[in-house]
Amino acid sequence: MEQVENVPGDHAHGQCGSVDVSHCMFFETIPNEKKAKLVFGLEWRAYATKGGASERRRYAQEFAATHYAEIKGKEETVAGFCAPEPGERKGLKLYSAAARIAMLERVRTKPAVLVLIQDNQRVHVVLVVRGTVRTDEDVSLSALAARREAFEDECEKDRIALVTLGHGPDLGDVDEPFAVNELLLGKGVGLITKVPVKVPKAVPLLVIGIAAIYGISQAMDVINPPPPPAPPPPTYMQEYQSAVARAFAGSVPLASMLAPKLMEAFGSQETNRRGWQVEKASCGVAGACSILYKREGGTFRDFDANALPAMRPVVFEKDGLRLQTTGPAVPAVKKVALSQAKEWPTEQMLIRQLQTDPQRLSTRPDALESHGYVVTLQAPQRLLARQPAAGEVTGPIVQAGDWQIDGYMWQSPLLARLPDSMSLTTLELELKDDGTGVHFTAKGKYYVLQ
Repeated sequence: MEQVENVPGDHAHGQCGSVDVSHCMFFETIPNEKKAKLVFGLEWRAYATKGGASERRRYAQEFAATHYAEIKGKEETVAGFCAPEPGERKGLKLYSAAARIAMLERVRTKPAVLVLIQDNQRVHVVLVVRGTVRTDEDVSLSALAARREAFEDECEKDRIALVTLGHGPDLGDVDEPFAVNELLLGKGVGLITKVPVKVPKAVPLLVIGIAAIYGISQAMDVINPPPPPAPPPPTYMQEYQSAVARAFAGSVPLASMLAPKLMEAFGSQETNRRGWQVEKASCGVAGACSILYKREGGTFRDFDANALPAMRPVVFEKDGLRLQTTGPAVPAVKKVALSQAKEWPTEQMLIRQLQTDPQRLSTRPDALESHGYVVTLQAPQRLLARQPAAGEVTGPIVQAGDWQIDGYMWQSPLLARLPDSMSLTTLELELKDDGTGVHFTAKGKYYVLQ
C-alpha cells in the first residue's frame, strides 16, 4: 500500500496505483443493531467536492471498489472505498468506523489524532489529520509499536501535534482512553453505499490493454528463470522462541504490585457525586480506568457542569440512567520477568500457595467457606499451539494459563501475596446493592515451566 511523504498512510491526498480493497476489511457488530456492522480497513482518497462524481468513479475503478463512504465538505470531499463480498453485506447496513471517528468532536478539534482499538492480537488503526482520514488499517499487535513510531516521527517532522487515543489492554502508553461506545454516537454517520455505475466509453481499449498486460506478464514468466527454492520452515524451537518473545513483549505487569495500587487508587475515590453513585469500575494495564455511575437523583447537566477535568470525557448512556467517566491512571509497575522463570512455582505449588487456609478463610474442616474469596485456575497451555515432533523440544517449555480471583475489598490484601509468575490483565470493581460492599474481580495470566 503506497504512502506519501508527509504523514504515514496519507492516502487522502496521495497518488497511488491500483489497490485491491476486497480483502483488507474487518467487520464489527454494532450492539443493539442486528442488521448493522462497523467496517474497518477502507482505502481513503480526497477530491474536490465540485465535480467529485468523476473522481469518485476514477478511484472506484482503480481500487476495483463496489462501495464507498463519504465525508463531504464545502471545498473537499474525503471518500473511503471497499469491495465487500455479497455474503458480507447481504441484508446488512455497513458503516465506516473511520468516518465515525473523524466526525467525533474531540477528534475534529485536534490537528492529528491516532485511534487504536485492540481486537485480541489485531489492532484497528485510524489516523485523522485535520479532520481528514489518512489511515484506516489493521495491524498485528506485534507490529503496532513500529507503526506508531512511524506515525509519531512523521508528525513530529511536519510539526503536527499528534494525540493518541486507545482502547485495549496491550496498547502501551496512550494520551487518552477511547471508549468504543463513542462509535455509536453518530448513528447515521459513515453509511457505506454502492458506487453508482457508469458504462465506460472505451471498453475495446480496456480489453486490448488487459490483453497486452497479460501477454507481457506471460513473456516475463518465460524470460525470467524460476525462483530459488523456498527456505526450510522454522523449527519448533524457533517458533517457540518467537511465541515467548511476543508473549512477554506486551504488558505483563505483576499482579501482586498492580492490583494493590489500583485498589489504593479507588479507595480514595468518591462513591457518590452530584446525585450519582459509582456502580462499576474497570481497569486494564495501561492508560486510565473507566468508572460507571448510576443515577441516584442527579441530572446529566449538573454532573457534566461539575465534572473534574481528570474525569473527562463524560459519556452519557441512552437510557438516561448511567454515565461513564475517566478514572485513575493505571500506574507503571514491574513486569513478570522471564529471566526468573526457574524460580516460578510449579502448577501444583501454585495451587497450594493460592489455596492456603488463610486465603480460603474457612472455619469448618469439612466445608470450604471462602466468604466470597474464590480462586479459579484454568489449565495451562503451551504458548505455541502446534505439537512438536519427537526430539524437537530442548529444555523446559513456558506454559500460560488464565486465572480469576473474586472477592471483596476487605480481602484485597491477599492479592499482594500472589507469586511473581502471575500477571494482571483486568481489574473490575462493583458496588453491590445487597450491602456487602465493594466486590472485585481480578483476571490475568500465570506462567509455569513444563
